[in-house]
Amino acid sequence: MANDYELVTSATVNKSMLRKIGENQYLKIIPPEKIVQISTIEQNKITEPITQTDETIIEAYPQEVKLFRNQSKDTKYETKWQTLTGETFEIPASDIKTIYSLLKAKGLVLVDNMLNLSNILSMIIKQDTLEKKLESIKEEI
Repeated sequence: MANDYELVTSATVNKSMLRKIGENQYLKIIPPEKIVQISTIEQNKITEPITQTDETIIEAYPQEVKLFRNQSKDTKYETKWQTLTGETFEIPASDIKTIYSLLKAKGLVLVDNMLNLSNILSMIIKQDTLEKKLESIKEEI
């Protein structure tokens, strides 16, 4: 059946992550601070110092992410989040739009851009996949 979703991979966020998302912008997940930020780095002239501006986009961070896919290649994510106050909550297997709506309803989204959430979840899955591949290569050596 096309609606039967199967677990593809799961990842736990236990360290900070960084991903370039624009010319001078980086997406950062910072577990100890329990936030997700976008950092913008600017330097107008080579003789001026580099400035970095951090903007919190979600006042929580995803502790765990599970990726599910069906035969039609549709994806859903099951996520577990922790807020600044230490509250932990789970969002059952849902698409990006639903997860985004639930985070917004909880008042955790500070920058209204669903693409940021998509980048966050894909960064976590890709990082975990790369780490698993590295481990398998190390075992072969």
